[in-house]
Amino acid sequence: MKLTLASKEFLKEIEVRKYTPKTIRSYRNNLNLFLCYCAENGVEDTEEITLGTVKGFAFFMNGRGRKGTYINSLLKSVKSFIQYCYDEEYGCFNTRGKFVWCKEEKPMIRTFQPKDVKRMLSHCSGRDFLSIRDRAVLTTFFETGIRCWELCCIKNADIYEDFIIIHGKNHKQRVVPITAVLHKALIKYEVARDKEFPYPKNDYYFVSFHDYQLTNSAVEHIIKRHGEGIEGIRVSPHTCRHFFAQQQVKMGTDLYTISRLLGHENIGITQTYLNSLRDEEVIEIAKQKSVLQSL
Repeated sequence: MKLTLASKEFLKEIEVRKYTPKTIRSYRNNLNLFLCYCAENGVEDTEEITLGTVKGFAFFMNGRGRKGTYINSLLKSVKSFIQYCYDEEYGCFNTRGKFVWCKEEKPMIRTFQPKDVKRMLSHCSGRDFLSIRDRAVLTTFFETGIRCWELCCIKNADIYEDFIIIHGKNHKQRVVPITAVLHKALIKYEVARDKEFPYPKNDYYFVSFHDYQLTNSAVEHIIKRHGEGIEGIRVSPHTCRHFFAQQQVKMGTDLYTISRLLGHENIGITQTYLNSLRDEEVIEIAKQKSVLQSL
C-alpha cells in the first residue's frame, strides 16, 4: 500500500480510538516528517519500510541537531504507524519484536518558583466571573497536576465532594483529591458560573465567557496572561503540572502516589521529576529527616 494512503487510514484509526485532537495533530506532524524522509529516499510503499529505514530516519534527524528526546517522540508515532500497517497486513515489520530508540539526554525540568505561583494567583483576584474562573483553573492545575485537555473535559458529574474523576490518556480514568484550598476556589467558581449562566448550554464544568467548553488554546491563554512577566521559563499548563509534581516530591510524597495522581503509565516517567531537583533542594529535603532521630 502507498505510504500516503496508509498514513491517512492510520490517522483516521486513532481518531476512531478517540485520541485527543492535540495528540492526533502531533501524530500527523510527526508522520509527515517521516513520510518526507521516505519519499526523499525512494521509499513509497509500506512493504518497503524496514528497520533500516527507521534507523536512517533517526540518524537523519540527529544530523539536523535534534535532541534524543525529540527524536524519540517522532519515533513513537512512527512505531505506532508501522505496527498498525503490520497488523493490517500492509507489509512493514513487527515492532513488538524489534525497534530502535535514541539515547536521551538527562532531562532537567524547569518549573515555577513558589513566588511565581503566588503572583499568578494574585493576578486574578477580581470578583468578576472571568477572574474567579481563572483562579479556579489555576488552583486546579496547581493542586492536582492534571493535563490541560483533562481539565477541559471535566464535566459536572465528575466533581464529587472530595475528589474529581479525570478522564486521562488512552481512556483511562483516575481520581485526584479536592483539597481544602481547591474546594474553596471551586465553590466560588460554581456560584459565579451559575449566576452568569442560569441556563447552561452544556455539561462541562469549566466554561468560556460564552458558556462553551474551554479549549486547549483558551486555557493556555489564561495561563500566559496571568504569568506575564515571568522570565526564563515556559509559562504553560504543563509547567503547572511540573510544579505540582516537584512540590509533591519536596513534601515527601512517594513516587508511586505521585505517579498515580499524574496518570503516568509507569513510575519511570515520574522519576524524572526527582532527578530534576537541584542539589540544594535535595539537601534541604534531607535535612528535615534525621536517620538517628527516627530510631
